[in-house]
Amino acid sequence: MKFNYDFHIHSALSPCADNDMTPINIVAAASAVGLEMIAVADHNAIANVKAAIEVGKMLDVTVVPAMELQTAEDIHILCLFPTYEKLEAFYESLEFPAIENRSEIFGQQLIYDLDNEVCGYEPRMLLASATVSEYEVGELAERFDGIAVPAHIDRASNGILAILGSLPEGYTAVELSYRCPPDAGAQFLKDYNVISDSDAHCLADLGKRRFLIDLPERSAEALIEYLRHKR
Repeated sequence: MKFNYDFHIHSALSPCADNDMTPINIVAAASAVGLEMIAVADHNAIANVKAAIEVGKMLDVTVVPAMELQTAEDIHILCLFPTYEKLEAFYESLEFPAIENRSEIFGQQLIYDLDNEVCGYEPRMLLASATVSEYEVGELAERFDGIAVPAHIDRASNGILAILGSLPEGYTAVELSYRCPPDAGAQFLKDYNVISDSDAHCLADLGKRRFLIDLPERSAEALIEYLRHKR
């Protein structure tokens, strides 16, 4: 079965995202444009994921537990998990520098509840890299039954190819930005599962392009199992 998806959406918890990127607004907008599977993947944080999952259950949108990790090398890695509990355990295993966010410079880092109200603020600056290396993150994600996917590898900013010059061994899937043609680097990426996502930071970015994924069922578990196996 083929499903419309977008596995890289930022909520208002990410300081660079619009403040109206609440869990409710994201899932409602995703449903309105026909997305069936999504992931809220904030920078180095997960505080809005659980609410998004709950809203997804109400609106029949599958929300995959996720986070966009920034490694010690400043590489962005999309980390996907079968359950929120697995994502939470992964997150709690990480270490981040204790740098306080300056919202007047970097932006607010907002946590929302199911009433669409701000219920908290993340004080740690989320744009600071974690201590974990890119070379460790794949194994670490797998320890919690998840998968690590190098994000927007076609981009110079925080892309693994721009920083390292190649794809290290161990990855079975990669992400291209939505502006990149789906067949870009077809020969180079022929052994990888390739997903394309919006990396949305505002509601208008959702549904700009449609991407389909063929899975046996609409679930986080099926997605991760699919992405784990090289072509």
